[in-house]
Amino acid sequence: MKVTSQNPAPGVLPPSALQPGLLDRADLLLSVARAFLPPPADWSVCDWAQPLTDDLAELGAALGLDTRPAVDALAEASARWAAEAARDDGSADPWLVEYARLFLTPPVPVPLNAGVYLEGALGGSSVQMVRSCYQAAGVEPDENFRDLPDHVSMQLEFLGRLYERAARGDADAAGMADEYCREFVDHWAGPLEAACRRASAKSSAAEVYAALVRLVREAVGDRTLEASQ
Repeated sequence: MKVTSQNPAPGVLPPSALQPGLLDRADLLLSVARAFLPPPADWSVCDWAQPLTDDLAELGAALGLDTRPAVDALAEASARWAAEAARDDGSADPWLVEYARLFLTPPVPVPLNAGVYLEGALGGSSVQMVRSCYQAAGVEPDENFRDLPDHVSMQLEFLGRLYERAARGDADAAGMADEYCREFVDHWAGPLEAACRRASAKSSAAEVYAALVRLVREAVGDRTLEASQ
């Protein structure tokens, strides 16, 4: 995404007065947003998982969130890949192959467009609603992003940018982020996590992404998660 206006919001705090909790939440969401994008073609899961693991450990401690399930899932995927690589029989695929099997290759086991979970189809009215939220916040999708604006990664980046602005004193951004979670994220994150867990029987990547979605739900205070506990 890119910000359409570079003008600072009224009442923005100086760096010394940043709200660290909101900034840590923003960093967590931005880290997970990147995780839901295709990884570099030549990366193993170990290459992909290590920086993410470091981020989750640091941010989980700062936010008081239990990131151990996600960190453990990343460690298990890395250990599995290392064992396959040690056999030297060609069974150790790059992480992009695992990602594609789960999210890209038809019939796609786990769609990453939220409209599938919100409306049961791609390109429905929720896409325009999401786009309107971006516009109201003064952001727009990067022209190089080749997907619909309801893609999970784009939505998480949008939230991360809003909480980033909120950490700097933009009260409107904080309210907008919370409302966006209530209107959209609370309604697609649970079904996305469930879809990942169903796919875990056939995809070694699915449990990793299921744990990441659960972490997002906890970080944003998903109301449906609270109701199910």
